[in-house]
Amino acid sequence: MRRLRRPAHRRPGANAAASTLLGRSGDNSLAEYDALPAPLRRWLAEAAMPWSPRSALRIWRRVLRRSGGDVAKAQAEMSRIEAERLAEDVARVWGPRHPYLSEGPARDRPRVRAPSAPEMRRGPRR
Repeated sequence: MRRLRRPAHRRPGANAAASTLLGRSGDNSLAEYDALPAPLRRWLAEAAMPWSPRSALRIWRRVLRRSGGDVAKAQAEMSRIEAERLAEDVARVWGPRHPYLSEGPARDRPRVRAPSAPEMRRGPRR
């Protein structure tokens, strides 16, 4: 793979040497994800938002400390924080009348995954 060169027209300095191809920190996100604690990785696998490993770990450490080391409570708190952030995004993007923000029985019911597509039987090719 060829190395990226700094554009000649940019002056050396703060952002001139940074490549946008490496992401914000230049670190390997996959390696960061692999280094996360197993309970946090399990929670992230079911998360609705695309959490960065760094922010997830920062919040995880805080909620785990507050829960006294109880993993189940920490995961529940992570879910609560995620729901709060989703509600903020929904309100900002789609407005307060979006069904996610509505009050009542639909909002209070636990969410379940949509049923998967029915199995299709393969028959002889035509």
